[in-house]
Amino acid sequence: MLQNSKYIFSIIFIFGFFLTLSANEGSPQYSATITRDIYGVPHVHGERDADAAFGLAYAQAEDDIKNILSTIDLARAGSGLKNGRDGAIADYLIKALAIRELVEDRYDEDLSKEVRDVIDGFVAGLNYWLSLNLDRETKKYYPVNKIDLVSSFAIQNIFFAQIDNAIQELMSMPKEVESAELDKGGESLAVANLVAGSNAFALNSNKTSDGKTRLIINSHQPLDGPVAWYEAHISSDEGWNMMGGLFPGAPFIFVGFNENLGWGMTVNQPDLTDSFKLKLNPENENQYFLDGNWEDFKTKEIKLPVKIFGPIRWTFTREAKFTKHGLVLETESGSYALKFAGMNEIRQADQWFRMNKAKTKDEWLNAMKMRAIISFNAVYADNEDNIMLLHNTAGPIRNKNYDWSLPVDGTKSSLIWDQITPFEEIPLLVNPNSGWVASANQDPFRASAITDNLKRSDYAKTLGIETKMTNRAYRVIEIFDNDKKFSEGDLLAAKFDNAYSRESRSIKYLYEVLEEDFNDKKLLDAQELLRGWDLKTDYDNRAAPLGVCVLSEEWRSFMNRIEAPNSEGIFLDCIKKIESAFGRIDPMWSEVNFLVRGDLALPIQGGPDTLRAIYGRLQDDGTLKAVAGDGLVVALSWDSSGKQESKSIHQYGSATQDTKSPHYDDQVKMFAEEKMKPTFFDKTELKNNTKSKITIPFK
Repeated sequence: MLQNSKYIFSIIFIFGFFLTLSANEGSPQYSATITRDIYGVPHVHGERDADAAFGLAYAQAEDDIKNILSTIDLARAGSGLKNGRDGAIADYLIKALAIRELVEDRYDEDLSKEVRDVIDGFVAGLNYWLSLNLDRETKKYYPVNKIDLVSSFAIQNIFFAQIDNAIQELMSMPKEVESAELDKGGESLAVANLVAGSNAFALNSNKTSDGKTRLIINSHQPLDGPVAWYEAHISSDEGWNMMGGLFPGAPFIFVGFNENLGWGMTVNQPDLTDSFKLKLNPENENQYFLDGNWEDFKTKEIKLPVKIFGPIRWTFTREAKFTKHGLVLETESGSYALKFAGMNEIRQADQWFRMNKAKTKDEWLNAMKMRAIISFNAVYADNEDNIMLLHNTAGPIRNKNYDWSLPVDGTKSSLIWDQITPFEEIPLLVNPNSGWVASANQDPFRASAITDNLKRSDYAKTLGIETKMTNRAYRVIEIFDNDKKFSEGDLLAAKFDNAYSRESRSIKYLYEVLEEDFNDKKLLDAQELLRGWDLKTDYDNRAAPLGVCVLSEEWRSFMNRIEAPNSEGIFLDCIKKIESAFGRIDPMWSEVNFLVRGDLALPIQGGPDTLRAIYGRLQDDGTLKAVAGDGLVVALSWDSSGKQESKSIHQYGSATQDTKSPHYDDQVKMFAEEKMKPTFFDKTELKNNTKSKITIPFK
């Protein structure tokens, strides 16, 4: 059950700022103008920030109400009624950790009035749209309320802290492993999440051929569903002017730009969750040992409504136990208490809003210093030629005498941390001499030229900063770590690079099969095919189907922190599958890899863990259908005078759910062909490229 829940956690928690809910209906005190450009992208303007949020909610509902509504169940701890037993796991954690109660108690105290006003405006806009479109399905959710929005921000910390991964690790831990042994070393509890990764590059004038500052934003997400990118532009007369990507039901831009600055986010995996091995009283199962005394567990009864089959529902009751450390997990190897960074944090909305409204590097950094957003790498650029990479982490201040990658002694209260590492002590690389920084979900100490990188030894080991290198990270170094100066075309070519590095784990895994001694001619021919592979995944590449088939197994294993299967066996299986589907072992990549939208099925370059990130799901006919990876891509630049230019592309189009809209698939061909479109961020450009314009509320 826990393994199956991985997808659920990935969907409902990752980067996920889902539905906004308020008891307010769309009242006349809010007014906004929604201008849609020729690609259907909404450019929303209001006199106040709250008015802009009102319009943004309405525009999103027009385009993506299905995904917005799908998140309400999570916010209300009702996933079990939608997703059955696996969904109940999320419900259990939300109820056990009392997320909604925390938000209700601290809403007015922890959130600024400015953000509360924005939330009120957004939920009013959503309720206004719902009031005009009530049917059998939507009336279940109407009216929505503001507590669920902030609850969803708090819920995200469960995923970002990887508490679900900690649970899975503990559940599989052998009984014979004792806490004394666990202090000696081992693998981190943090395992890779299912969202495959993201890219972001920033170059200042030292690295560009035209002296411009350039930024590429390219966060990887599922191509469909509640955490697929939605593109929008939000502006107000109060200084909010932000464009980029957000998730359905979100009131703020998560990756994007304003007039002065922009940023991309990539997933990082610092160690944010700790487990404490408990000593239980053999004479009283309701007690644990702490500081020489037996302490009583605190308990809570959790009711979990779950869909059994079809319309059949059942309510299960589970008891949640708590220690002074946190929530208790009982496993075959013993009992553990879990504690994670951001457990009581509800200010994420405030931080995102402050980032959106920042006008300078210092203002943006001050927003990041809030630490309400507990993870993510950020790659930043601005109109003053600043670039930087921040390995953001709310890692706790831990006792340096323990190995926190594994469970520690739960009998000592002195190990129960309560503070996070100061902002000044987490990795921040600003304006390196090389003129470039990049993030591709890699070791943050390999984010620029070798002479400019930060040193791992300068940062606490207890932060648990990852050391992994992706293929994308190796390709970034190969592309940028030289004396070349990059034009816009060069930088876009780097973003759409579809090659594998010989330094990557996946290629080294693939090459293992080249060392095997085969006698069968078919196998020898397949070996020769791979020996001649240029490691690219372009349209006419005949070695890519076999090569990608083999290395994908290593990638999946790496993402799930398990040992990769024997490469020879995978090699033989891939030959069989490809030959069966295509009648030969060397079809062109354009015959295999597709972007599918409605009736459109277009060949697409790229593959797993390439900079042109395309993650395909195998279809019955042997082809691959892209389901994750590259989604919204944004390219920005500022010249020496501060003049900004911006381009973007979405994998599908702005109407993410409306199959009847021309914007359901109007960007698919451009996306497949690796072309960009104008953003029309400039008012004059927008005026000349307007398709529709409305003011809400309607009279």
